[in-house]
Amino acid sequence: MNMTRKRRTYLVDRSFQLKYTLVLAAWGLLLAVVFGLWVWQAHEHAAALALQAARAGVAAPVERSDRLLLWMLPVIGVLSAVALGLVGFLMSHRIAGPVYVMGRDLRLLAQGHFPEPRSLRKGDELQNLFALFQHAVEALREREERRTAMLEEVLTALYAASPSAPELGAAIRTLEAEVQDRRCALAEAEAHPLS
Repeated sequence: MNMTRKRRTYLVDRSFQLKYTLVLAAWGLLLAVVFGLWVWQAHEHAAALALQAARAGVAAPVERSDRLLLWMLPVIGVLSAVALGLVGFLMSHRIAGPVYVMGRDLRLLAQGHFPEPRSLRKGDELQNLFALFQHAVEALREREERRTAMLEEVLTALYAASPSAPELGAAIRTLEAEVQDRRCALAEAEAHPLS
């Protein structure tokens, strides 16, 4: 029995993952400090009120400060959630744009068209992946160009052989249509070359 263990790799893109982990951790720490200071200030205020109330024999200010503290905790939780949600939204927007563009381009490739090149926004993430994707599309286009040229050579040979082999007519028409489709897709790509 093979007892090899699969190694898990949690940091598949070290710089990308660590960047966003540190950003979220920093925002969480900032929120904890700001709201912690706010709670500390409320606690100090409540303690001062409690001391005054004890000296005066009145419990109402202490009850009011307790209610204030009880209201502050859910407010702090909601504000923290909203702030972290906003940071997450802004950060995900920098990722969602490149993913959307590459998804659109993959759909076009699947339909037999080469995508019109587009650069990412300056602050977008996944720049390296997008450059690799563009390189792959360009390599596919070049391969398609070579294969289409080979098909054209075969078609030329079939034209030359067709007078003595009329049964090649159907194959020639099929091959002509295929070459025409490929040339149209390549012409679209040449109108918008990848930069």
